[in-house]
Amino acid sequence: MAVQRTRPLRSRVQITIVGAAAAALVVFAVPLALAVRTEYVQQSETELEREAARVLAIVPDNSILTEAPPRSSDEEIQLAVYDTSGRRVSGDGPAVSELAHRVWVGQSSETMRDGAALAAFLPVADGPKHAVIRAALARTTVTARYLRAWALMALLALAVLLLAWLASGRLARRLSAPLERLASSAEVLGQGGFGLQVPRSGVAEVDVVGEVLERSGQRLGDRFQRERAFSADASHQLRTPLTALRLTLEAALDDPTADVNGVSKAALEQVDRLENTVEDLVELSRDLPGPAVPVAVGLTLAGLPIRYGGAFADSGRSLEIDVSPGLPPAAFPESALRQVLDVLIDNALEHGSGIVVVSGRASGTGVAVDVKDRGNLPEGDLAWLFERRSARARGTGIGLALARSLAEADGARLTVARGDDGGTVFTLLMAEAEPARA
Repeated sequence: MAVQRTRPLRSRVQITIVGAAAAALVVFAVPLALAVRTEYVQQSETELEREAARVLAIVPDNSILTEAPPRSSDEEIQLAVYDTSGRRVSGDGPAVSELAHRVWVGQSSETMRDGAALAAFLPVADGPKHAVIRAALARTTVTARYLRAWALMALLALAVLLLAWLASGRLARRLSAPLERLASSAEVLGQGGFGLQVPRSGVAEVDVVGEVLERSGQRLGDRFQRERAFSADASHQLRTPLTALRLTLEAALDDPTADVNGVSKAALEQVDRLENTVEDLVELSRDLPGPAVPVAVGLTLAGLPIRYGGAFADSGRSLEIDVSPGLPPAAFPESALRQVLDVLIDNALEHGSGIVVVSGRASGTGVAVDVKDRGNLPEGDLAWLFERRSARARGTGIGLALARSLAEADGARLTVARGDDGGTVFTLLMAEAEPARA
């Protein structure tokens, strides 16, 4: 498809170049052809005048009318002698020539058209005898001479046009081939090949377009990956509140004596949590940097027991919050902080053990939040914990990857380490908010 679209361009380039060459040939060839014609006619006239003068030099004046003129070295030239009345005395030519008589009367040599010939007339007025020498050449002979030159010029012009066609074809291929590759790359991009590599052609303008196309493909690929991952991220984040809501309602159905008000209150709390999660996910759906609005980390951590009290009570474990006094606000979106904490706490509930301690502390020029539990980490490198859908993951392999993605999208860092007591410590390090803004 791409080749079919660009073939007309190749033809148009060839036609344009050859047309320009043909126009240039016409502009220069027409005046040159006229000049060549004039030059050949003048050469013929000069040759005829020279032959007439040669006859006069060879034949004595007193015998000009009695002796036949000598033959010319050019067999196509006719030599003749006429008396003053224009009657041919000897040689080859018309029996009577009015032009010969007119030249004798004017006493001036002339070269002119005489019927179907080009003739040079030379009057002889010295001595007792008077005559006119005529040297003639058929006009068809003169025409044939410059026509042969024109034919040679035409062959040279055709050779130039052939070279122009070949050169234009090579140039057209050099110009159209990169465009064909660009068209093919654009078609690949349209079919979802976002990681395309456009070959470089050496044409600066085309290579710039190729680079832009590659960058566009990378951006589209990144955006497509984020959009495709959002459904998985959303389902992962919504699973916990939906599960809690289901358990609350199922427990109420199984217990006829359950307090309706209490159950409704607990269900509404789970609905609120679900609604907050949906709002946070909509805000963070593209993993784009959010506004660096200061977030009061201490207040956010203080609300975690209310948010997770039921879940920890059901699992028989406890949640502790430890916030350093005077903890400064962080330059990090609150919605992203909530979602990262949701992932880390859910991960501690599902895969960890013992008490979960969430602490907020100052760390240099930043604010750090640690999520600790008694769970043991596997040996070796821990980078795979943040890989999306890692084959080594014990769960879905989405949560920690989402948490790191949200953290890095807003300039924070999420790390994992083994605690001093052998447990697991996840640390979210955020930049401290500017004092004026805070």
